[in-house]
Amino acid sequence: MVRDVAKTTSAAAVGPARPRGDARSRITAAALDLFEEDGYGATTVDAVATRAGVARRTFFHHFRSKDDVVFPGHEALVARISDHLAGQPDGPGDEQPIDAVCEALRIVFSTYIEDQELALRRYRLLRREPELRAREIAWVHRYQLLFTRYLDERYRDDPHGGLAAEALGAGLVAIHNHVLRSWLRRGGGGDPMGELDEALAWMRHSFGLAQRGDRPPRLVVAVFDDSADPQDVVRRVERAIR
Repeated sequence: MVRDVAKTTSAAAVGPARPRGDARSRITAAALDLFEEDGYGATTVDAVATRAGVARRTFFHHFRSKDDVVFPGHEALVARISDHLAGQPDGPGDEQPIDAVCEALRIVFSTYIEDQELALRRYRLLRREPELRAREIAWVHRYQLLFTRYLDERYRDDPHGGLAAEALGAGLVAIHNHVLRSWLRRGGGGDPMGELDEALAWMRHSFGLAQRGDRPPRLVVAVFDDSADPQDVVRRVERAIR
């Protein structure tokens, strides 16, 4: 009997069992629950920590602020995209600038769709919280600036290079947002990455037509001696095509 009382007392001292799962996931779930129940502005970090069953310092170990729970890892993602674009080669025969930006866009898009349930909860939350919608728009604008600056550097020698950079930067972000919103509005499912790739292929085709204008397709025939330097041949053909 004494042993049973001791066990009961010990269990009571420990308190109720904490939710299972890692601390970061528990904090995220608790924060979204409270944002939905009480509103984003009325929810404090202390309330989130208490609901998640963690200490306040544990919250700040995983997240810098309430914003960071809703938009996790965006600073790191911006840095990743910046590094991706900075590492692109620049020279004859290299990947087209628009392809490099399309790949960067796929990286951003994948972070939104990797957890469907979480993405849907954030979507519902942002629809009812104007403050958070404004912050999301600010984040998206940072990606657009990265794309535009990169394209402007690559197209600066073209007659309408600056215009192309601005139009492409804005257009590619618009495609990302359109495909993402369509996926979220229907409740997820399907193949959102495939839909994005299809939309990006349409953009590449449209941009190619815009660059060509009313000029009909040209046939370029190269004639060269068998002793010619292959790299020199490639450069000459590329200049002719451009």
